[in-house]
Amino acid sequence: MDKVWKEIKVTLDSLQTVDIDLVNYYLNEAGAVGNEIKYAQGYLENHPNLFGEIPEELPEDYLNHPVEVIGYYESEIDLEKLEEQLKTVGKVDFKVEVADLETENWHDNWMQYYKPERISRFLSIVPEWQDNYEAAPFEQVIFMDPGVAFGTGNHPTTRLSAQALEMVMQGGETVLDVGTGTGILSFIASVFGAKEVLGMDYDPQAVNAAINNLNAQKNHEMISHLIDAQKIRFIENDLLKGIDQTADVIVANILPHILVNLFSDAHKLLNDNGYLILGGILNEKASFIEEAIETHNFEIYQKTQMREWVNYIVVKGDMD
Repeated sequence: MDKVWKEIKVTLDSLQTVDIDLVNYYLNEAGAVGNEIKYAQGYLENHPNLFGEIPEELPEDYLNHPVEVIGYYESEIDLEKLEEQLKTVGKVDFKVEVADLETENWHDNWMQYYKPERISRFLSIVPEWQDNYEAAPFEQVIFMDPGVAFGTGNHPTTRLSAQALEMVMQGGETVLDVGTGTGILSFIASVFGAKEVLGMDYDPQAVNAAINNLNAQKNHEMISHLIDAQKIRFIENDLLKGIDQTADVIVANILPHILVNLFSDAHKLLNDNGYLILGGILNEKASFIEEAIETHNFEIYQKTQMREWVNYIVVKGDMD
């Protein structure tokens, strides 16, 4: 018989960061092994967003839908205690719903939406359970766990950054990946021939996700030698602060208000003929980033756009 999980869904009428975070906290305190926040359009804008992750694009039905905070449990919880805690969450109306989830159905429904994705000319991202995937000639493949929140190759910012890496890398580069998330851009740099990669993120959960995904690459012919030589690593770090490793390529796929804080350190660490790749930028923020690029003595080498997202490859000083 399949294992039965409990789903506790709290629907609330608030987009305030403190309210959503507190509900999420109480669900965790009750023993949740996984959490999900749905229909929280505007939550990113209200949230301090210390980690600078890129928000997934939201479908139309998110508009005007009440926020849902969901916890998943392996065993029964003290629902009465949880409801008493929820009553302390501001002046918020909420509804609590409990449902049973069979592991097989839940898992299969989740997996069916993830298919191999070609994200650049020569690179595909494949769900890790499709280990029988047959690559085309000259196609590079990275196996990833799409269950981790952000960084599976589907978002335009990841695609644009991957395409930028494919364009600038010739092989033998040292790469710094700032705001690594699941580590996907570090792995992409590896398959394009990097000799050393250091991925970093302010969020310890992101670092753990990247390390877990790294373990899935142990048999990858383009990455395993870096793993064996400890030349691909992930660390917890605040942007480039305290980093002394110079690099041929620095890639940062994070939000604009975070990006502007790394330009000074990036200029110090980037080799003279190196490239700084900037992703995570909405078109409406492009002028803000372009001003920062000029202020910090960088020049735009290439600008690309996919839907409302833009990506920059920039170089130091005067271009030849």
